[in-house]
Amino acid sequence: MKKLIPHKKHLRQSWEKYGLIVVGNIVFFALLYFISYRPHNEENRASEFLSIAQQQEAENHYHAAMVLYNKVVTDYKETRSAQTAMARIDYMKRHPPKEPPKKEPEKLTPVFDIDKMLDQQPAVYVARFLAAHYDDTPTLKPKLRQAIADYLKIAINYEGILLKTLRAEKEFQRPEFQDAFFKVKPRCQMKADWIYDDFFIKNTGIFTWHNVRVQVAVTQGDKKATADVRIPKLSAGRSFEVVSFNVDKSGGAAMCSGKVYTREGTVKFKNRI
Repeated sequence: MKKLIPHKKHLRQSWEKYGLIVVGNIVFFALLYFISYRPHNEENRASEFLSIAQQQEAENHYHAAMVLYNKVVTDYKETRSAQTAMARIDYMKRHPPKEPPKKEPEKLTPVFDIDKMLDQQPAVYVARFLAAHYDDTPTLKPKLRQAIADYLKIAINYEGILLKTLRAEKEFQRPEFQDAFFKVKPRCQMKADWIYDDFFIKNTGIFTWHNVRVQVAVTQGDKKATADVRIPKLSAGRSFEVVSFNVDKSGGAAMCSGKVYTREGTVKFKNRI
């Protein structure tokens, strides 16, 4: 069998045809290797992270900048960028960012729905409206509380709304309102007379008491007078006489105490005269 030996002319033609392609491929892969695995590739990556961290710091993104600086220091600690990152970390720890002032929440202006009010009992609507906005202006709370009491008084005594219905309304559930508006509130008062002074129990609440029974005792020193009185009802703001007692002007303070039983509730009372 005849051995094939390439002729020099064929070799020259093949080189001229394919040589540049082969050399080009060799150069390309050599450059790719150099770029991917060059000795300073870690330094470059650290520099890129450092640049991003500095940008975050310049934009006042404190926490993001700290995370990137720490990454440079931890993952690329042998690089020059790590030294710069460490310096920035020390500086940022010494000069933490100032917290921006908190913006006060915008106060929404209460909307008074006249149509809705007219579809309900007006006094109830206004009382609920004021109660819902009770915390909006703390300095106005005393005036608001009095206004709520006035409108509830109208609702109960003139519009005929049941006490238990108002007591269950969600706007009046806070303990402050339950205590101020829906509890029996008696007070003992005295009217001076020539010999025997007259003592009265006043309904200081906003609703009428029904099936009223009052047990009362008036004392001064060793002297004492008691009474147990019943009446069908006692309107808000009204009072009735329960006992007479001769108060000695030089005998010290007189005390009036007892218990009031009503359909709306029971309560003890005690006050100095």
